[in-house]
Amino acid sequence: MSLLWTSPPGGSGTSSSPALSMEVTTTRPVTKTVQEAVEVNETNTSFGLGGSAVARYTLTGSAAATQSETVEAPEITFDLTPNRQEEIVAGSVLFSMVATSGTFYFYDRNGNIYHTINATSGVGTECGKIDYTTGIVTLTYWPKGLQPQATINIHSLVTKVGGHPIADVTFRLPSAPIRPGSFTLQGALFDGTSVNATSNFSGAITGDFCQGYIDYETGIVTLIFGVVMLASKLPGNESEDWYDAEMIQPDGNMWVPFGVKAESLVYSCVAYSYLPLDADLIGIDPVRLPSDGRVPICNDGDVIVVHHSLADVLPNGLTASQVINLSRGDVSLIELYDADGVYVPQTLYTVDLATGTVTMADPLDLTGYTEPLVANHRREDMLLCTDVQITGNINVGAQLKHDYPAGSYVSSALLYGDLAATVTNVFDQQTWTNVWANEVIGNTTVANYNTVNYPIAVTNKGAITQRWLVRFTSATTFDVIGENVGVIAQGDIYTTCAPINPATAVPYFTIDADGWGSGWATGYCLRFNTTAANQDVWIARTTLSGEVTEPNDQFTIQVRGDAD
Repeated sequence: MSLLWTSPPGGSGTSSSPALSMEVTTTRPVTKTVQEAVEVNETNTSFGLGGSAVARYTLTGSAAATQSETVEAPEITFDLTPNRQEEIVAGSVLFSMVATSGTFYFYDRNGNIYHTINATSGVGTECGKIDYTTGIVTLTYWPKGLQPQATINIHSLVTKVGGHPIADVTFRLPSAPIRPGSFTLQGALFDGTSVNATSNFSGAITGDFCQGYIDYETGIVTLIFGVVMLASKLPGNESEDWYDAEMIQPDGNMWVPFGVKAESLVYSCVAYSYLPLDADLIGIDPVRLPSDGRVPICNDGDVIVVHHSLADVLPNGLTASQVINLSRGDVSLIELYDADGVYVPQTLYTVDLATGTVTMADPLDLTGYTEPLVANHRREDMLLCTDVQITGNINVGAQLKHDYPAGSYVSSALLYGDLAATVTNVFDQQTWTNVWANEVIGNTTVANYNTVNYPIAVTNKGAITQRWLVRFTSATTFDVIGENVGVIAQGDIYTTCAPINPATAVPYFTIDADGWGSGWATGYCLRFNTTAANQDVWIARTTLSGEVTEPNDQFTIQVRGDAD
């Protein structure tokens, strides 16, 4: 059963709108000015024998001492439901009071009283509290010029008999997934006290008189209402349903539930929605792609690399055998680059990863490199990932060996097992047809390279995946050509051919001079393929529609290897 009091805003308080009268002795915090009396004592021997007279007076004009102090006005308290036991329904209260500056309307929201609502934004000025159970309103701030005999006109007020307080609630949001950190909750306890809570990026919900959790993927929310209190401060509550001695924590605290008005709970959140992608537009079948475009870089059971890189500028004028101490030791990688970003091969220096030192070569020739050189060094840990959250939190199965400052990175690692560089498809043909095929085109040559006794050698560090051509320019000399890298060297059959890979400072491959034999002629070709100690990687990247938010977005791929 409910009782509705209502009349149009601005009405004069008809019989359907009971009027309440009260005395208002002050209207708001005020400032009073006081002139301070100054006491002056003067002695005049003309008054009697050796007597004295005391003159007291107040200075005026510029000599007057003036002080000001702020006096806080008392609260205004009144009952909207006198002689009634019904409970007020939250959000149903609207009343007005007359001041010298006009009529002001007051309304309730989650246990608070507001006035002067903005029609555009819906925001008003908070000025007091309301207890929905007792109907008592307490105003702590009100408009200037409130009449000494204030009349309260009630325009809207709904009451109900009884009420069912709730101490916990579980519900599902109408849409999912939810943007992490976007969930907020507002409500009121039965005494009108406001309840406000927000969620963090992990899904934990915390606030005044509220704790809980939200699953951002499914939109399921679980909340409990109350506070943590010392059990020693709860004497006489042992018979309550919520009291359980086994729930008392080692520190003496326990959870005390509070009743909340279910109808007062209001939440807000941001939900994601997605449109299907056109396969013809993006060029791939989107069935296997995640609906929100986000792809985790690691999953439970994957290997990750936690790493942090620094760059130290080396002194100018480096000399042979000079030792340079970097800013830290116990690193996993040290590489030198010149001032223009050109890689400096490790034939010009050696490193000690444990101590973090660089020793320049002897002799040292830095011709072609611009000083000062820069030493890039990296500290890292490779770990097994045990748990991955959509918030970005990652749990690992072992302790980190290093301390990592802000700015460190976590990279996912794909493990391929044992890999080794190899040489395949060794054959010869009489003429080059400008076609990179894996079988002979035309006639073979009389001469042959002896791969049985002198196989073409490759190393994991130097080999790349490439199709190679050794084309003779005479009976004894030849050019070395790669399908993608072009002409990289010239050689002859009397000298071992080992063209250097500039990225690693070791040969792409090595052809032993003793394997050539005789019978070679101009135009003859030796063809072979090398395969790097690496595995193919397919990268699928999606870009969500909308404004550009990361204009410099990029990623880096590194090939790693462990000899043992």
